[in-house]
Amino acid sequence: MTPLANGATIWQQLREPIITSQRRSTSMVRFAVKTVFTIFAVLLVFQFVGVDSIEQNEITKSEEAVAAVAVNKTDVLGEAIDTNATSLEQHGAAIVGNVSEEKKRSLAIFFILFVIVLATLVVHMLIVSKVHWMPESLAIVALGALIGSILSYSRRDWSEIEALSPDVFFLVLLPPIIFENAYNLNKGYFFSNFVPILTFAILGTTISAMVIGAGLYILGAIGIVFEFTFFECFAFAAMISAVDPVATLAIFQAVKVESLLYMLVFGESMLNDAVSIVLAATAVRHAKPPFNELPATEIITSAFVTFTEMFFFSACLGVGIGLLSALLFKHVDLRKTPSLEFALLLIFSYIPYGFAEALNLSGIMAILFCGISMSQFTRHNVSPIAQITFRHTFRTISFVAETSTFAYIGMAFFTIKLNFEPWLIFWSVVLCLLGRACNVFPLAYLVNQCRKDVQISMKNQIIMWFSGMRGAVCFALVLYMDLDKEKKSVLLTTVLFLILFTTIFLGGSALPFISFINRCYPNERLRKRRRTPRSEANNSSAIMMSKTQEM
Repeated sequence: MTPLANGATIWQQLREPIITSQRRSTSMVRFAVKTVFTIFAVLLVFQFVGVDSIEQNEITKSEEAVAAVAVNKTDVLGEAIDTNATSLEQHGAAIVGNVSEEKKRSLAIFFILFVIVLATLVVHMLIVSKVHWMPESLAIVALGALIGSILSYSRRDWSEIEALSPDVFFLVLLPPIIFENAYNLNKGYFFSNFVPILTFAILGTTISAMVIGAGLYILGAIGIVFEFTFFECFAFAAMISAVDPVATLAIFQAVKVESLLYMLVFGESMLNDAVSIVLAATAVRHAKPPFNELPATEIITSAFVTFTEMFFFSACLGVGIGLLSALLFKHVDLRKTPSLEFALLLIFSYIPYGFAEALNLSGIMAILFCGISMSQFTRHNVSPIAQITFRHTFRTISFVAETSTFAYIGMAFFTIKLNFEPWLIFWSVVLCLLGRACNVFPLAYLVNQCRKDVQISMKNQIIMWFSGMRGAVCFALVLYMDLDKEKKSVLLTTVLFLILFTTIFLGGSALPFISFINRCYPNERLRKRRRTPRSEANNSSAIMMSKTQEM
């Protein structure tokens, strides 16, 4: 080899590290530029939100002269604040320095942690003793009712300690449940049945809400049940249209139903919580001026546009934040510091909820699609340790949140003032079953006509109709309704007994009902699911939550 060739080889060897370093630097610069632009866009959005809020909260010129002495500043949402008082003095004075309030909050935290310990032991006893006739959710509700009944005989007032706060439910308990379901979703089955799932979740929930709302309004108008306004009926109907078939899905695993049936029910229950919340918020919004003064056609059009915008933009926001997290973990190598990697994963899992709620969008819808996108893209850019830790951490958090929710529902029978309307409770149950039937059977026929390769059999349609249990979402939504005291107590009592009925009757009788349907349709042989190596373990804990079994 000539000296010239040797020199060229040496130069090439020296040049390669420089080129590699330049490429890495260029990649980091590009990522930094993208990050700066993203932060700038977020700040612009917050600026516009602040401007809109300030415009909506402007006071008149005559009031400005009086208010200018004490108030001359607004917070990030445009609300007027007193510059002479600090934030701690304004928002924390009720807690800081108030010994009794501090003790109440500490006692409330200790109380719910103690209830979670008892509930966990109850679930363990159900698994070990192989109790197949009682769903786990029903056992926790019964435990909460037992605790509430014991405390009701106390001389002290425990209602404030054992009451479920809607803010705690929607800001603390519900987000991890939705995110965990989305993150651990079987995306193959989900996206192959995405159109039927959306059909049942959106159109089905809307049809069910319309049937229940119209029925309650007509029955109230003729004096059979407690009378509500049209928008109150529709809002209440939207709230109780969300299904929560936890016990039914666990039984699906035990009897090894078809993967299509399992994914349709699971996907619908995961999406229709968000749909129900958006429908209820839309109905409550149009129940107040100036929207309730519009003609009927304009009200329907406005409600449809509001629902579509909230649904679409919330989903886009969740997907965008999920893709942003994938981009971040791709360009920033955090594998050598698993604690920082895990911390960022936790933060990104909650960012879409708070951001969406700040923009008046649906936080549940945003965190749902963020979980799906993070599971698809972000998960492959993190270390295996972070993947395993993140998945099991959220399963544990979701279990704790669901346990707290069911325990609060059980204690609610003794913490709220019950206002019985027997005919309203009876007709609500009947209309829920009727609305579920008007939802499942026509839409299943429509899906079968549009998709010839995979059909939803009549047996699966009947099981889908029977799996319409109600959960804690409707109870928390009713707590949020702005109604007079009598109407709210009536609706809370109705929702509690509706949840209790569906949990006991539909959840408790799901196993014998599915066995009966299998005997009625013997020719429709069940296809075993792919995840069947643990058949003995599933049979030994047939009706436990899948999260509990896997934990």
